[in-house]
Amino acid sequence: MSEYSSPVTMMFEFQRNAIQGAHEAVENSVEMQKNASETFVGNFDPARDVSEQSTSLVRTGVDTYFDAVESAVPGGSGLDEVRTMLHDGLDTVEESQLDAIDQLEANVREGTESSEELLDEFLAALDEQVTTLLETHEDLEAQTVEGLEQIEEALDELQGEFEARSEEMQGQFESQAEAIQEQLEDMTESMQDAADTADLTA
Repeated sequence: MSEYSSPVTMMFEFQRNAIQGAHEAVENSVEMQKNASETFVGNFDPARDVSEQSTSLVRTGVDTYFDAVESAVPGGSGLDEVRTMLHDGLDTVEESQLDAIDQLEANVREGTESSEELLDEFLAALDEQVTTLLETHEDLEAQTVEGLEQIEEALDELQGEFEARSEEMQGQFESQAEAIQEQLEDMTESMQDAADTADLTA
């Protein structure tokens, strides 16, 4: 990997890690929401237990009261009918309370299931979008790295051509300098010969 593409690759990798980290954070948040809903739905059993225990306490109190009264009142006083009527009333109250709790639980569970379905659909859509985003991101990285490598190759070629041209031009300059030097030497020699001839003639 070239010196130019390596930092770019690291940048793309950092971005992908950030995208995946955000995706995982959203998934964890959704899972926590689903777990909280399930925990809430599961809390109706204690409500049933309290209702049944309360009714049982009242029933025990009624029986204790009538047992005490019947021990002091002669038989045939009609207390048995009253006791039965109260027991029937307690049964009706208990049944109504349990029905109300069951209905509330059913409504909450239905709402929770609908909510979980929506959350699951959201997560599925999010997974698909993140997958597409990461694939596009990887394609962009590949294109960017390829472009940088092509630019690097072009720069290397230009540098090679420039260095070759520089060597060629330097050789031409040296040749021209040598030719000029030779011409100057020839001219100097010719002028010296002319001067020597002039001195001899004089």
